[in-house]
Amino acid sequence: MAKNLELKNMVAFDDRCALEKILAYSIGDEKSRECVDRLLENYGSLATVFSEREEELCCVGNINMNTALLIKLVAYVNSRRVTSSLEMKRAYTELELREYLCAIFLGLSVETVYALILDDEDRIIAVEHISDGTVNSSDILPRKVLECAKRRKSTRIILAHNHPKGTSKPSKEDVMTTGRLMNVFGTVGVKLVAHYVVADGEIERIEKEILYNPDYGR
Repeated sequence: MAKNLELKNMVAFDDRCALEKILAYSIGDEKSRECVDRLLENYGSLATVFSEREEELCCVGNINMNTALLIKLVAYVNSRRVTSSLEMKRAYTELELREYLCAIFLGLSVETVYALILDDEDRIIAVEHISDGTVNSSDILPRKVLECAKRRKSTRIILAHNHPKGTSKPSKEDVMTTGRLMNVFGTVGVKLVAHYVVADGEIERIEKEILYNPDYGR
């Protein structure tokens, strides 16, 4: 599966070439080069362009709604190439898990939370959508997460959420939420194995050194 989960290699071009190829189908080669310059100047990377809302993309250069929808469709297809290959009831390496989580959030324009439900051997047995928020926030509902775990008869959970317009560095709120969820889950015998933050094709795990650092985020 590792071969299939190479997210950075899903498009065999750099960001500029990939965007030019996509836009050329809709607005032609000449206009596409100008649009690519503006898109990368505004958003910085292909992954961030994919995560923008269609309406916002239409405010850049010669992009119309059809072109914006094409961009979002390409993001969806690339995401599905990875996520559809997930096999249940098997364990994954840290690298495979990170690449899978990056693919889940590719193209999403709002902060979204997913839970990976594990068995006692840390094999994935389900992937559950927990909530959607605004561009900058999302509610992680402990009861909904625990209901998913109970339904699957699991006591081990991995959480992940994205920062559509930010970086993968966990915010102070992310760290505080992780600590709170660990305590809540622990009271009913459920372990929060990990919490990941995904942004711009990158991913970071909230490690213990961060979780128990009182000065983090100051």
